[in-house]
Amino acid sequence: MTLPITVVSGVSAGFAKADASSWLGFGYVTVVSMFLGFFAWYAGMARGGVAKVGQVQLAQPILTLVWSALLLHEQVGWITVATAIVVLTCVVWTQRERVQPFGNG
Repeated sequence: MTLPITVVSGVSAGFAKADASSWLGFGYVTVVSMFLGFFAWYAGMARGGVAKVGQVQLAQPILTLVWSALLLHEQVGWITVATAIVVLTCVVWTQRERVQPFGNG
């Protein structure tokens, strides 16, 4: 589904305008982040449990905001920070609350 859209966008915007560093960055993201990263991710899920690791992943946007502000000097608004705190609070809350199986309560 996305292939025709990519081709049309590439032809209209011009893939040829991209320089070597752009293609190198694209290749890195393709191979390292999107391919090799999944091996580490699935290994972590196998060790930590899918439910628990899936909840921890919800903290990823907060870390992205912190690193983008510290390393790239991006402006992070107070609404974004407040929303991130709400999400992190929910993650912590759900990690602390455990559902007891039937018959153990």
